[in-house]
Amino acid sequence: MRSFIKRMTPEGLKELYRKLRGKILGLCFGVFGHFPIRHNRVACENVWGYGDNPKSIALALRKLDKSLDIIFIAGGNKRKRTTRGIKFVTSGSIRAVYYLSTARVWVDCNHKPYYVRKRSGQFYMQTWHGSLPLKRIEGDAEGLSEKYLAEAAHDTGLADVFLSNSEFCSDIYRHAFGYKGRIAMTGSPRLDNLLRYGASKNNKERSNVKRTRKSSEKGNAYRSSRRKKILGSLGITDKKGIVLYAPTFRGNGEDAGPVGAFDAKAVRNALSERFGRDFLVLVRLHPLAVSHGCSVGDAGSVIDVTSYPNIYEILEAADVLITDYSNTMFEFSYTGKPCFLFAPDPDRYKNERGMYFVYDKLPFPIAASGSELCELIRTCDICRYAERAQVFYRNLGVREDGHASRRAARIILHEI
Repeated sequence: MRSFIKRMTPEGLKELYRKLRGKILGLCFGVFGHFPIRHNRVACENVWGYGDNPKSIALALRKLDKSLDIIFIAGGNKRKRTTRGIKFVTSGSIRAVYYLSTARVWVDCNHKPYYVRKRSGQFYMQTWHGSLPLKRIEGDAEGLSEKYLAEAAHDTGLADVFLSNSEFCSDIYRHAFGYKGRIAMTGSPRLDNLLRYGASKNNKERSNVKRTRKSSEKGNAYRSSRRKKILGSLGITDKKGIVLYAPTFRGNGEDAGPVGAFDAKAVRNALSERFGRDFLVLVRLHPLAVSHGCSVGDAGSVIDVTSYPNIYEILEAADVLITDYSNTMFEFSYTGKPCFLFAPDPDRYKNERGMYFVYDKLPFPIAASGSELCELIRTCDICRYAERAQVFYRNLGVREDGHASRRAARIILHEI
């Protein structure tokens, strides 16, 4: 209903509301700026909800220091209670302004709006909401509005440290964001559980930690338990293989990717033939595609997991990923599990968004049609795929080992 009202409201009226709201919240920052800063208060924020890098960092902080006053500011969050010692506040509210104004540390994965005022003595950790980007972002992208770029520059100017997972991303922060400050090569906090509990058993390079036989058995049991819990929350047993189809958002919002051309039954059969087990097909659309009224199409042959709050838990439980231009292709393949790209329109997407990589040089099997996708699945050499991916990430200087949250939390504790 809320997304329907937003679509039906005239753009001029929405812009007037945004300006008025921004002025009111800006005035609130001025008032609360006279309140003392709480030196044990950390305000984590994600406008998409309770998730992404800020959630992982908040949980790591709670584990390391239970005396911290941790606030999580989340868009559309209706929680009125404290969970695991973390207090929830709605993004864009006057209460959120109060907590931001009085927190010693901010953690965010999106831009702070133009009306946000940072005080002397506050520390801002910007984590961004991607790891390796395929499509060009910020100042490297074409067609972004001056208003967007101005707000992005405002946020960059506030930041004291950016988190990075690679030399490649660190370079992007310099030229796309225009950031000249400190960059911490921690890895991606939101991927910690995926890397530690969702990795393929054959992925020997996922960690430098030596494991005894006993610890490995304990880890495998915990990994199996997590998978059962995640799938159980979706009403799925863990007896079948899981493939997640996650097409990305098209720039103009006119579609949700090639959902109509995706033949779930044919893909399921190809996977069963290749891996010798039955598969279930899960489909997850991008939040922006949903806000434009897109749907998964034939719900009879797939399970719609679009509303599931944490895509990384689904990736943790999945055995195979199929996407097109989403950076989940990189994140999932860190685990050593197979990822296939189903992309009938790479030229169109490249012209609309631009890409950092030559698409057909990516280390994934790429299909332009449904029949080609099924053939690639049947003939995929998993070992060769994993080797190509490892070489690709080494060349980009990627550093991911499942311990990024703790590194980021220790940076914050050091500042406090």
